[in-house]
Amino acid sequence: MTTFVALTMAAFFATTRGGVRAARIVGTIGRCSSATRCNYYHSTTALLMAKKRNGGRRNKAKPKPSKRGETKGSDDESHDVQTIPTDSDDIAEEMEEDAAPEFTATFASEYHAPVMPAECIDALLKRGEWGDMLAARKERWRKKRSINEAKRRRAGYYDDEGGDAKSHTDDTEVKAPVSSAIDDSTNPRLFIDGTLGGGGHSQALLEELSPGDVLISCDVDPQALKTASTRLTHYLATCEYVAGVSDRPKCGWEEGRPMFIPVQANFRNLVSVLSRVRHPITGRLLLGTREDDLDGEAKSVGDKSDEVEFPNGVNGMLLDLGVSSHQIDTSERGFAFMKDGPLDMRMSGDSQNSALTAADICNEFDEAAIIDILRTYGDEPRARRLATAIVASRPLYTTTDLVHAINSVTPTFARQKRAGLTATSARVFQALRIVVNEEDGALKEVLEHVAPWALARSQNHHSSTAGCNGDASDDGVLAVLSYHSMEDKMAKRVMRDGSVDLFGGGSRRRGGALERDIYGNVIEADSGGSLPFEPLAKPRKASEEEVAANSRSRSATLRVAIRI
Repeated sequence: MTTFVALTMAAFFATTRGGVRAARIVGTIGRCSSATRCNYYHSTTALLMAKKRNGGRRNKAKPKPSKRGETKGSDDESHDVQTIPTDSDDIAEEMEEDAAPEFTATFASEYHAPVMPAECIDALLKRGEWGDMLAARKERWRKKRSINEAKRRRAGYYDDEGGDAKSHTDDTEVKAPVSSAIDDSTNPRLFIDGTLGGGGHSQALLEELSPGDVLISCDVDPQALKTASTRLTHYLATCEYVAGVSDRPKCGWEEGRPMFIPVQANFRNLVSVLSRVRHPITGRLLLGTREDDLDGEAKSVGDKSDEVEFPNGVNGMLLDLGVSSHQIDTSERGFAFMKDGPLDMRMSGDSQNSALTAADICNEFDEAAIIDILRTYGDEPRARRLATAIVASRPLYTTTDLVHAINSVTPTFARQKRAGLTATSARVFQALRIVVNEEDGALKEVLEHVAPWALARSQNHHSSTAGCNGDASDDGVLAVLSYHSMEDKMAKRVMRDGSVDLFGGGSRRRGGALERDIYGNVIEADSGGSLPFEPLAKPRKASEEEVAANSRSRSATLRVAIRI
């Protein structure tokens, strides 16, 4: 009966459009007997079922070789052990993966564990893949410069009375060699670590620097300066610029080593601080007062009786934003919501008694101001409910009081991880910390003013008057490690557009609105010198191995730019 019905349907569909294919399908059904049912499915349905049965693979997964070269099979095949030769490339990859957490652990301490130290040091020293990218970028600059020069000559901008044979060609310049490593270690170099912390990044950089190089590391926390100076006493050259620290460590610098100079200051004030820092040996100013010359390039100048040690500027600057692990783990500082402590959150500790604290915000600010703080700096979707709970729970003096106020309107556990007590408390404490320490204003100041002022401009850029004959040491590199979206957006906008503010009045070079075309591209002037930076690569994230070793690096983002 089943066969008869199938043949009848096949004959009917054969008379219609597309009936041949339908007849084939129905014929296939008809060939199935009633004793053994034929489970026929559409090809897409069969594919989806195959994915569900075997995790997206149609065939059974092959056994993977273990690290010792033994193949792991079933229990019945456990006696048949087959040795598979391991490729040398696989061994190298495993060694590189294990090297990252080991390198991080080398410079970690009880105070702080540095995040992405290998990537940061390679970027500052312009070596490895960063050196390759910089060499490729210089080749692009050389070609663009040649094209611009050829266009100007054809337009009659230059006088060709001398019969210059190069006036009508753009291929006569000597091609710069592309090298994977930029060697600028012949002359002394100057680097800045804007956030010293536990000294992990500074130690990693000092071990790679050459004799005569100078590293200036600044921090507002006197305890961090004391701890890092004691750790780096092997390179410590002077403690003259550290105030409010008792029992200063002994300077152990000797000839043939790079110099380490700690400075107690916020990186937003580095323009005034670095202008008076002197070389510990020669006594000359390191940077002096940097002024713009007629070509728009910053040059270091000093008094008539002073000479500047590094007239071109700083070779590399590192900004590791956020709060250090030691400050989070110390309950007396009030940064952690997991521990009971005073609601303080000041980076400088109690050295500034008149500074604003987190308790002042919770107890004195009105509800509208607290709502704005939580929305702007914490990306908190329930800012209104939290602000109402904070105002109703006044007075708040400890971190536990604030957590209880948050818990009154927030479930301890939620279906969405972002809505739980832990995630909500982290956002609230982050917003209060940013406001207490004015981190947004300090970051804007250092990105828009301090970094362009201090870093050496690349003489190889197509907008530079020095052409392609600039020294590799003149390429000032800015590396920024950010840990949440606000910091990363500010660093991205400055490196891409030259300003944190997307809109507003003022000059284009200092926080003004940038002129763009219909596609959103920045319209540069003919000289091309309107932007202070050019991004060197896409942002980098910490590797899985480093995140497993240091969980606080999971949200870190590294951005690198070159000063142009």
